[in-house]
Amino acid sequence: MSRRAAERIEAVYAVAQHRAAYSPEEDAAHELAAGWMRDAGLEITRDAAGNLFGSRGDARVWAGSHLDSVPTAGRFDGVLGVVAALEAADRLRDRPLAVVAFRAEESGPMGSKKIETKPDAYLEVHIEQGPVLAGLEEPLGVVTSIAGQARGQRVFQGRADHAGTTPMDARADALVEAASFVLHVRECAVKGTVATVGAIEVEPNATNVVPERVTVAVDARSADPELLDRLIEAIGFDVAWRSDPVSMGDAFAAVLPDAPRLVSGAGHDAMFVPNASMLFVRSLNGGVSHHPDELSSEEDIALAVDALTAALDRLTA
Repeated sequence: MSRRAAERIEAVYAVAQHRAAYSPEEDAAHELAAGWMRDAGLEITRDAAGNLFGSRGDARVWAGSHLDSVPTAGRFDGVLGVVAALEAADRLRDRPLAVVAFRAEESGPMGSKKIETKPDAYLEVHIEQGPVLAGLEEPLGVVTSIAGQARGQRVFQGRADHAGTTPMDARADALVEAASFVLHVRECAVKGTVATVGAIEVEPNATNVVPERVTVAVDARSADPELLDRLIEAIGFDVAWRSDPVSMGDAFAAVLPDAPRLVSGAGHDAMFVPNASMLFVRSLNGGVSHHPDELSSEEDIALAVDALTAALDRLTA
């Protein structure tokens, strides 16, 4: 990775660790990126959703990612994809292409869902956000698909009683029942699936009251739609929202034939942009992400920029 790319990643992080959707902090990050796009000889436009494009010629091939972040963000999630695309665009100054910074990926995504112009190809470089590549001792991985997700809840109804005067065998404790369900969710996640309870709401949520009502939030994922269906049925919860798995294109596979193939368990803008291909960069520090310790090495990022440049070169020749 060039010193310029590293400085740009730091510059976005310096704007604010938390760059919420459509906030002044996200606006400031977009202004930084717009300046860098101009430096690369790209023409700046924005669409109705606020997505930022730096284009050259009849740009039917796009590369990029997002600049917004979660409150506990690290430096690389989203930003790496935009900076890598800028580096590649600077190397390919005679090619028609566009660098895009989508709005509000962490909140929907909101920006990439609202694009009206559809590209012939969209390429996204992203930190892996997991430990697989590190475990394989591989710097890069080609994403074959993005897992489908199902989110919803299960509600447990009990009876509120005094925590000190109600005998244990006379209680209808909704939280005890919910606790068994949390373990059940974990047991239902067979190979090729993951399932998580990430939020629990207890009512009345008082130390000296037996819980009367508990709402358990469930997140279930798989890249196989049939496995996702089975997982939902096995867990047994009310699905409020669902997305189907999305297959990725072969733009990176064509230039990295020997790289590992991975499924993305996290959602990305690439789910909502036609003809998308994704490349993962090895995540260090145990694969931690959405955390200040998130890290990819300069050497691995340099390889990713090389791969992105080669893929864009091939698509725009």
